[in-house]
Amino acid sequence: MSLDRQEKALREFKQIIQDLVHLLRTSTKVQLSYMCWVNRARQQFVWETNSTGLPNVMFQDRVSFENHFLDEFQDAEEIVQLVVGEDVSKAKLMHYFDFVQAKQILIIPFINKGETVALTVLESENEIDQEVIQDRIMSYNNALVSVLDTYLEVVDLHENQQEWEDYEASVNQLDYRLHRVEILGKMMEEMQKNLPNGGAVLLAPGMESWNVVLRAKDSKQTPDLGLQLEEKSVAYEALEKGEPVFTMHFNNNPRRISSAEKRTEGATFAIPVMIHDRRQGVVVCYDSDPLTFKESTKHKLSNLVRIASLSIQTSVKKSGMVEEILTQNFGAFMPELWELSLTNELSKLKKGKGTSTWFGLIAPDDVSGLRTKYRLEDLQNIQTDFVKALNPSRYGIPGYIGYNSDYVYTFLIQSDDEEAVSFWMEKMKSKLESGIDLSIGGSMRAQFKVGYTRVSEQSESVYQIKEKAKKALAKVMNDNEAELVEA
Repeated sequence: MSLDRQEKALREFKQIIQDLVHLLRTSTKVQLSYMCWVNRARQQFVWETNSTGLPNVMFQDRVSFENHFLDEFQDAEEIVQLVVGEDVSKAKLMHYFDFVQAKQILIIPFINKGETVALTVLESENEIDQEVIQDRIMSYNNALVSVLDTYLEVVDLHENQQEWEDYEASVNQLDYRLHRVEILGKMMEEMQKNLPNGGAVLLAPGMESWNVVLRAKDSKQTPDLGLQLEEKSVAYEALEKGEPVFTMHFNNNPRRISSAEKRTEGATFAIPVMIHDRRQGVVVCYDSDPLTFKESTKHKLSNLVRIASLSIQTSVKKSGMVEEILTQNFGAFMPELWELSLTNELSKLKKGKGTSTWFGLIAPDDVSGLRTKYRLEDLQNIQTDFVKALNPSRYGIPGYIGYNSDYVYTFLIQSDDEEAVSFWMEKMKSKLESGIDLSIGGSMRAQFKVGYTRVSEQSESVYQIKEKAKKALAKVMNDNEAELVEA
């Protein structure tokens, strides 16, 4: 059903109401009849139509409840009869100008689903005998119920059809020829469209933990980037079962991802991302209104994840899939992922909805010494040990490590604490004083240097953010004393 047909249905609906109000006036032989909707959300009476032969009547499109004599009858459930001058003063009948002919008024409420949604009013200069015209009033109300039900059914049919047409367009975004990160990014944005009071976040394995690595651009009240997955959470349960898990939250329980979440309310739907039967991620969808998660919505969300997984699967060989599909080398997340994440966070900040975020580069201060001391194969394992040791979430700081180049890693940290980066460095330095346990055996002392910048709404682009971090790292590398430089 096209939008034109919906508009045609609305025009016909309005015309039928107009005809019904006119027929009610002529059959009851009153001078004026009109109908208005009771808009409780805006506290207004909204005029639909009127019928009269009087020359001195004029209605406004809408009037506030408190400014109209019908205010006290907005919740009427039965017909009300008023005498002008006794029950209501002529001064309150603002739709008349020059003089008021009406002597009697009859108010007919229209009730839908237990609520008064409209009022039809008859006004006459003669006495209105309610018993005599009762059959006409009943016929009018019955016709109104039928035409309203028919109209709502037509609108619902259109909305339902449009809903699935929109969903088909969402599915078509997940083109298997795209990079796996692009597919997941588009999947997240399409899922977000179904979560008006919440959002969607992606968790993936890397750095020997599971963390939030991507947040949808328009998500609201979103868990921090880098938040580490804990047991006894909805996301963990979905990964453990290998199938979607839906739950509603009471008194902040259960947690979506971690006990570090600020507040957990509404409902959550967690969906594992399965590639060749292996858990490669979990998408956590949430909304403050549990009614958002209709069966049709849950179907759309889980099916988007399934189609995205299948699209990625076509380009990832099962035999060659040894490591996580979103890490580049050494368990650090690939540039495509952290760049997309950075793009989304910058977008959120520019809309005034972001969280304090820092991006930087970190590297060991004596790379040449490492290359001299260890074999190439050992160096590969040592870099994996470095990434694990650098993981900010190991120190209670939401964040994750990305791959930039050999011995140079990126990081994204998100926190309300203005000293989050310094705190991470201090905690890490303290931990590393006793040395890093190496997977090849033994341990080694290592020091790291950091160049970073804060992401803000003034940041021009992701490219500019990366360049600032590079300059800061170059500066700290040339300074024998400094360990941390902010651009």
